[in-house]
Amino acid sequence: MTLGGIPWQAYFQRVLSSSSATYAQVLSFLAAFGCLVMAIPAVLIGAIGASTAWNQTEYGVPDPKSKKEADMILPIVLQYLCPVYVSFFGLGAVSAAVMSSADSSILSASSMFARNIYQLSFRQNASDREIVWVMRITVLLFGASATAMALLASSVYGLWYLSSDLVYIIIFPQLLCVLFIKGTNTYGAIAGYLFGLVLRITGGEPYLYLQPLIYYPGWYQDDNNIYVQRFPFKTLAMLTSFFTNVVVSYLAKYLFESGTLPPKLDFLDAVVARYSREHMDKATLVKSDNIVLNELAPVNPRHSLTLSSTFTNKEAFNYVDSSPELSNTEDN
Repeated sequence: MTLGGIPWQAYFQRVLSSSSATYAQVLSFLAAFGCLVMAIPAVLIGAIGASTAWNQTEYGVPDPKSKKEADMILPIVLQYLCPVYVSFFGLGAVSAAVMSSADSSILSASSMFARNIYQLSFRQNASDREIVWVMRITVLLFGASATAMALLASSVYGLWYLSSDLVYIIIFPQLLCVLFIKGTNTYGAIAGYLFGLVLRITGGEPYLYLQPLIYYPGWYQDDNNIYVQRFPFKTLAMLTSFFTNVVVSYLAKYLFESGTLPPKLDFLDAVVARYSREHMDKATLVKSDNIVLNELAPVNPRHSLTLSSTFTNKEAFNYVDSSPELSNTEDN
């Protein structure tokens, strides 16, 4: 939950939009304190729901916990323990907040997919109309997937935990590589993403009633015939994604730089183009046979002359001193 909550998209939106690094740090600490403060009303509402004599209300018996409706305690408290107008505005505010968060999440996910994955990785020359249609299709796909997950899950906390789980396994290794390992590239990121996702899915998920395909040591079967893994396979998937990212990145870097693979196979422009722009000079490029001379951009030569010598023509002064005509003129 902790490490999976660090590379959160909503958090990084605020950090990247900050005017300075200091402001981003202050915002982060204030947000951490604000999360603790905002958790107090939820704790109080849960405590009220747990201590209420529900047989004296219109809700009746058994209590929400016995009916397995504890995850719905907020709307239940608003409906049965508050006046009508408070219940009306409270449920409306909750519904509006849920719908706002849902549509913003789906829209941001579809826009990031269309921009960061579809356009930058596969279709660099895609038109705006094509990007818009990709966003529309992904909105439908992500919306259907989110609806299916909501219907299959038995707990809101389970969905939140599952989100942190996936971010921890898939995104957290990518963040570590981007910040601390300089040689990682797109090929390693894709390979690490796929390896981590496959290992996570094959480990099963009790919240979604997903049966595992890989049974790790210590597994058992609960009362609902769902296989539960005791082995920390999620951390194993995260570490596998991290090391796969590093290994594949450096392997691709070595294959392209050594000439084992031709530059035209770098279809993601993640090694040859980037390396030639940032690190290579003309001699290295020609020596490595990575690029021909006519493809090189003109490079301004480095001048070692001083400012005074730049505007002084020493050859002209030497010519004046050695010219006999000028000497005779000066004598006359």
